[in-house]
Amino acid sequence: MADESNPLRDADRILMAAVDDAIEDAARSAGHHLRGGDDTRSRQDYFADGVMRHLFLRLCGADPATAAGGDPEIAWKILYAGRNVARHWEREGEDRKTMRRKRERSDDLDRDRSERREIIRSAQHYAMTLVVQALADQARLSDPQFVERLEAAIDARAAKLGIVSEADALFISSAKDYVSLLTRTREQGAAVPDHQAITE
Repeated sequence: MADESNPLRDADRILMAAVDDAIEDAARSAGHHLRGGDDTRSRQDYFADGVMRHLFLRLCGADPATAAGGDPEIAWKILYAGRNVARHWEREGEDRKTMRRKRERSDDLDRDRSERREIIRSAQHYAMTLVVQALADQARLSDPQFVERLEAAIDARAAKLGIVSEADALFISSAKDYVSLLTRTREQGAAVPDHQAITE
């Protein structure tokens, strides 16, 4: 089995060979326009970097020409994965003292704190959603119209605001979305564990 050809692995090799050929061709055809044109390796690196940036933008759903419109969540996932790889390489090649210094770098510490805050915030939202849905299930047993009463309260707030701005309209529509999300029955499916799903 191990000796048999794997179609996906073969396709991967073909793709990587094509990318390598394209980088080599670009270095030969246009590399002389770069500074240090006699340094073939730096020319190859320049075009390899261009490929990497293009693929990064494409994977994030951005416009490769303008770098606009990408998905920040996908970008952060890719960047975090790269940071983990970098740390693994650091562990492979350096002593513990050097590793300790690098772990204490301010940018890494800031990212770690940011990740931790996001995880805690997401966990809090998820736990709150579970609790509120359980309470909504109980409330529905004693008052089948309680969801309608909540929606009526939002409509009353909308009437009081008068919807004079986009912010007012966003507030009301978001409130209705959250009520719908938090009062779903189990048959309707679990609530989305993050507020971003509502705005999307």
